Amino acid sequence: MLELLLILAVLVYVVSKLEARRFQQANAKFGLEGIALGPKPSPEPRTILRLAIEGTERPFLRSTEFVKGFGVNPKAVQDIRIYAQFGGVEHFPAAMTAALHDLYRRGSALGSDIMQVLFHGRTLRYGEAVYFALLEATPEPRVVAFVDRLRTA
Repeated sequence: MLELLLILAVLVYVVSKLEARRFQQANAKFGLEGIALGPKPSPEPRTILRLAIEGTERPFLRSTEFVKGFGVNPKAVQDIRIYAQFGGVEHFPAAMTAALHDLYRRGSALGSDIMQVLFHGRTLRYGEAVYFALLEATPEPRVVAFVDRLRTA
């Protein structure tokens, strides 16, 4: 008797799977799958964020691959600003100096050169720039700063 019940249960299972598959094929054939589920929600349009730091400008870069040297994923970079006036931190615009110190406190001032500029009296030399990069990150975007050679086009 138990064998008969087991065979009957397997038979019911197989039939239900075949019917479900036939139902999916019929929906696909007649285009009914979209009606049953409703329209697909459209993704929210991504807003493009831009940096605005007093005294900086947006460079014309062919690639952002150079940020790899600072442990930054180039695909996450949304915007880059630079400050390329040589001199000490005391000559930087006040808003930029405040932003650099804030980034340092957050752990987002990357590399030893930015630390030397901020705290050890090192000047920004000719052919160097302070870079600010806006990165796509979760839960919110992140800004990092570093000193590197000036890159043009």
